Amino acid sequence: MAESLHRSSDIPDFDSYPSSSPQGNIGQTGVEQPSNVRVFTERASLEQRAAELGAAAGRIVVMMRETKANLEQMAQHSIYDRVTVLAENAKVRAEHLRRLAGERAQEWSQTAQTKASELSRQASEKTTELARQAKSSYFHARRRANQTMYEYPVHVAAAAGVAGLLIGIALRIRRAKRAY
Repeated sequence: MAESLHRSSDIPDFDSYPSSSPQGNIGQTGVEQPSNVRVFTERASLEQRAAELGAAAGRIVVMMRETKANLEQMAQHSIYDRVTVLAENAKVRAEHLRRLAGERAQEWSQTAQTKASELSRQASEKTTELARQAKSSYFHARRRANQTMYEYPVHVAAAAGVAGLLIGIALRIRRAKRAY
C-alpha cells in the first residue's frame, strides 16, 4: 500500500505551480514526451475532473440549502391546513372502509347462516332416509332369520353350538395370553 506524503504549509506544493512547457512541439517533431510530463498531464486532467465534481457537489449542497430555506419560509398555517385536510380525508375513508367491512361481514354471516341451515336440513333428510333404510334392512334380516330358523332348525342349533364353542375357545386363549 502506498504511503501518503506528509503535507505541511512549510513545504511548497509544486503541483499548483505553473509548469514550464516542454522543449519543442510534442507530436510534430517526433520528440517523445518525457514520462514526468505525461504524469503531470494526466494528473492535471484528473485534478480538473475532481474540481468539476467538487463544483457540482457544491452546487447540489447550495440547492439543498435553498430548498430547506424555502420550506422553512412557507407559511406554517398552509402546511397545517394541508395536513388537516389530509387527516380529515383519511378519517372519512377509514369510516367508509369500516362501514363497508361491517356490511360485508354481515352479508357473509347471513350467507353462512343460510348455508348452515341448508346443510342441517339436508343432513336431517339424509339421517331420516338412512334410518328408514336401516329399519327396513333390519326387518328383512329378522324375517329371513326367522324363516331360516323354521326351515332348518337342526342346522341353526348346530351353528349356534359351533359359534358357542369358538367363542369359548377364543376366551380361553385370551385368558391364557393375559396370564403370562
